[in-house]
Amino acid sequence: MNNLAQLIDERRDLAAKLAGKDIEIAMALGDRDAAIRARKEMEAQTLARMAARAAGCFFVERGEVDRTGVVA
Repeated sequence: MNNLAQLIDERRDLAAKLAGKDIEIAMALGDRDAAIRARKEMEAQTLARMAARAAGCFFVERGEVDRTGVVA
């Protein structure tokens, strides 16, 4: 994972944690609708992190292919 991808991953992690805190606040206030919205946001951030990790980075993978062609 390159530096940019790592920063994006960290940002999504923090966004998911923030949404988790929003859920806690909404539940403390008894605001079920806000809690549901925050849960959906948390799930979206988590899914985006997992998808990005599963997909890998095209440029990193392409660079490896190019590098092996140059070395050979």
